[in-house]
Amino acid sequence: MAVNRHVIDTNYLGHDALAAFLCRSTENHAVIAEMTLVEVHKKAAAFQARQLLKILCRHPRQVIILRSTFDLYRDRGDSKGLVNRLIEPKQTGSFGEYCRTVIDVADDEHVDAHFALMEEQSRAQVADLQASVGNILNLFQRCATIFDRGELDRLRKRIPYSEALQRKLIHLSMDIHKVLLRSLNIEQRFHPKTMPCALNTFVFRYALCVVIFLTRWIRHGEAKEIRQERLVNHVMDLKTAAVATFFDGLKTHDEMPKDVHAEAKYVLSAIGAYTNCGKGGWR
Repeated sequence: MAVNRHVIDTNYLGHDALAAFLCRSTENHAVIAEMTLVEVHKKAAAFQARQLLKILCRHPRQVIILRSTFDLYRDRGDSKGLVNRLIEPKQTGSFGEYCRTVIDVADDEHVDAHFALMEEQSRAQVADLQASVGNILNLFQRCATIFDRGELDRLRKRIPYSEALQRKLIHLSMDIHKVLLRSLNIEQRFHPKTMPCALNTFVFRYALCVVIFLTRWIRHGEAKEIRQERLVNHVMDLKTAAVATFFDGLKTHDEMPKDVHAEAKYVLSAIGAYTNCGKGGWR
């Protein structure tokens, strides 16, 4: 039976559907990205972690923990061994021990200190996102001006995209990808060497997901009032959707990241990029 590795969104943790997925086959694996762990620990970490990770702790050998977003940004996109490079081997291998020594135990000073640290680190990451996320709405407003009236009409009404519009979306994604490489201070040695490699980087896929989210934003009338907290949540969702394009799927109850992930994966498959853990295709 084939191995199935699906990225799990925060809203899917602790849900009966996740338990059913893991019980259905030992070849089904839950892939946990950093943004999911940040959301789990950003508030009332001791309570939330125990509630949301309990199903995973029943199936520790089916849990895969990914490297930090910082590390993902620095992968150059070589297709050989790509998905395995995204995995954090030490945390993945010790997840069962983590459950036994932290999640499934009573509170003591050491466990309390651990959750306090996790909450502090998670809040710091959210604060960093809040500090930079205001630029995204400005980016959307500028990017919307590159589409002519007919293209905007297609985006708003979900009319099938023309070939020219598809190219424009890819080029816009590549432009944002280059901006991100500069703004994130990614050293030159971590930049992709070829265009196929660029398409297989997390940075490009996050940019692509941002562009697809932009089309949704245009489709809903370019609503200019998006609360900062909600925009931060959108960014975290888009990063999770982006990393899921490398794997076999995304498990989420939220329509936005589900739709963005599906469209991004379709585009990546159409242009021959790495999908489905290297098996290729769209599904």
